[in-house]
Amino acid sequence: MAKTTTRPKPTNAKTTEAAGSATPEGAADIRMIPLDQLETSPLNVRKVAASTNDDAELLSSIRETGIKQNLVVHALSETRFAVDAGGRRLKALKQLAEDGVIPADHPVPCLVEDERNAILTSATENLQRAAMHPADQFESFDKLIAEGRSEDEIALKFGVSVDLVRRRLKLARVAPEIIEQFRAGDLTLECVMAFTLTDDHDRQLAVWNVVKGGYHIHPQSIKRQLTETAHSANSALGRFVGIEAYEAAGGVLLRDLFDDRASAHMENPELLERLAIEKLQAAAKPFEETWKWVEVHLSVDYGAFRSFGRVYPQDIEPDPDLLAEEARLIEREEELAAQNDGEDWSEAETEEYYAIEPRLREIEALQRERQPYGEEDRAIAGVVLTIGHDGALRVEKGLVRPEDIPTAPEPDDARADAGDASSPAGPHVTPPTSSSPVPTSDPAATLRKADGISASLADDLRATRQHILRAHLAADFEVAFDAMLYSLCEQALSRSYNNEALDISIRPFQAQNREVLHADTVAQKMLEALEQDLATDWMKLEKPEDFRAMSALPLADKQALFAWATGLAVKPQLSSDNRPSPIIEEIGARLDVDVAACWRPTAQNYWGRVNKGHAVATARKLIGDDYAEDRNRERKGDIAAATERAFAETAGETEGFDAATVARSTRWLPDGMVFSGASDSGLDLPIDAAKTAFGEDESGEESISASDDEPDALPAFLSSDAA
Repeated sequence: MAKTTTRPKPTNAKTTEAAGSATPEGAADIRMIPLDQLETSPLNVRKVAASTNDDAELLSSIRETGIKQNLVVHALSETRFAVDAGGRRLKALKQLAEDGVIPADHPVPCLVEDERNAILTSATENLQRAAMHPADQFESFDKLIAEGRSEDEIALKFGVSVDLVRRRLKLARVAPEIIEQFRAGDLTLECVMAFTLTDDHDRQLAVWNVVKGGYHIHPQSIKRQLTETAHSANSALGRFVGIEAYEAAGGVLLRDLFDDRASAHMENPELLERLAIEKLQAAAKPFEETWKWVEVHLSVDYGAFRSFGRVYPQDIEPDPDLLAEEARLIEREEELAAQNDGEDWSEAETEEYYAIEPRLREIEALQRERQPYGEEDRAIAGVVLTIGHDGALRVEKGLVRPEDIPTAPEPDDARADAGDASSPAGPHVTPPTSSSPVPTSDPAATLRKADGISASLADDLRATRQHILRAHLAADFEVAFDAMLYSLCEQALSRSYNNEALDISIRPFQAQNREVLHADTVAQKMLEALEQDLATDWMKLEKPEDFRAMSALPLADKQALFAWATGLAVKPQLSSDNRPSPIIEEIGARLDVDVAACWRPTAQNYWGRVNKGHAVATARKLIGDDYAEDRNRERKGDIAAATERAFAETAGETEGFDAATVARSTRWLPDGMVFSGASDSGLDLPIDAAKTAFGEDESGEESISASDDEPDALPAFLSSDAA
């Protein structure tokens, strides 16, 4: 042990004056007192012991450099002294004597004072003290390193851990401007430590300028700013690629130098994503020859696979070896579980038990992997490879895009197939359970970005090319019309949401209860007849032959396709909606849509779903008080049935209403159903005109009514022959 460097001060006038100024109520002097004559004072105000680590650091420092500060004592007798200030130093010295490092009577410098000042001295030393600022520690350690001293030597000299020395030295990674903010008290030590995630001082200062205006600066906010474009090495993407592969490719790793878990962030997201895409593409190669399509995605939202249909593998006999292993594991699991719920397990048994369930899942996956998919199933289905939440490769097989799901055979065809045993059974596809578009990804963009083509540059190149194409397309009507029509049909008839050429979108509105709502209606019959006449044979061809064939269609066929596709895109609204689109109303007006001829309120679609008061009030307004009062005395179900008859097209025949009442009730529509600007519905026609329109001509003879069932009173596609 190095000898004590403190020496007794001579008791001259200056010393006495200094001692007297420190202890105004009694004289004091510094003496070298043997260690074995010192003991802890009962008047020492420190009752809570310091931490074990702090005591160990002090012991190490005294062992290496000796006592740097005297103790303060008062005399108990001529040979016994109580230590009022310096109890931890006394404890360390006693430990060194016990360990044989110093003799039991090792001289210790002590300031001897009057007992009356003991409590004041102890309190003053423990209260009036300030720890060295970490920034000052950093600078002092850094100067010692510059002198050629090692981290271990510095730790030994100061009696601190090597880890603390390293932590303080790592503050050299922080910009001087931020260290000054730390000195000024604008930043906590934890915040300064957060800046060591990167060595880039410019980036540190940029983050400081962002966070310094906040009400409270938190280390996590600094880390979040520094790593906002980086991926955690513990993220799914980071684990999938791996730190070794990332660094081998030249990636920069940001390590949290003050985190015991040594968490890290991968600072080059483009490179990381490229490595992940390449790894996924390599894993996808074996599937490309046997499936219709294969896609790779860095991530897929939860539930996205529900947008696909599904085909499933064929059942085969399980692997007997795996089956036997599974049985053994289950038996062993039950055996271990029976041992007092695990309380009597050894460490090996505990490890064995918790390894069983993961292995059982592996066996299940291996058995599933052995099951083959039928050739006809692979011909319509594909595979998606992505990264699971645990960073492992996730392979989803048997996915069928909505447009690839085979249409169900017509009833006649089904009967013919049932009678023909040689007819092969088509793929059995479980339909999608979600109407959301299937997930898409752009691996090429990721690879292009990693090659130095930034997103903004790619956008500029794309815009330039589009502008050139647009200039040529704008000069050629035939190509422009065909391109738009093709894109419309691509969505309307193929039910595809992806346009290859033009940026348009059709989202057909589908009512939730459309099977009931649209069944056997006039509009549905119109649509079925129109669809049956569409020229769609070209859609069976491969791209771009299908486009060429569609372009060669007669103009009338193109017009029919164009109108059909456009009709699918119209949005739902009532004219009484809040801020309805005037364009939709104008479309309806130009088409002169007669809603009343296509839809009548029934008990099922209207009257049974409104309250009794509304039904009675409507009947009173359009039919009369007597009719309304009769309905008011009935139950709701009876009212719904009665009003259905009263507002049907056949009300004149079934209810015995006069012509004026028939003109009102058979043309009535709920508020907002009539298209604004369409031709007069007849609700306000004069009586004579109403009779002419709905049953009687001016001569009093019956005319053809709207409810006549004569074939020549209907459009050709609604006649019984056409049906």
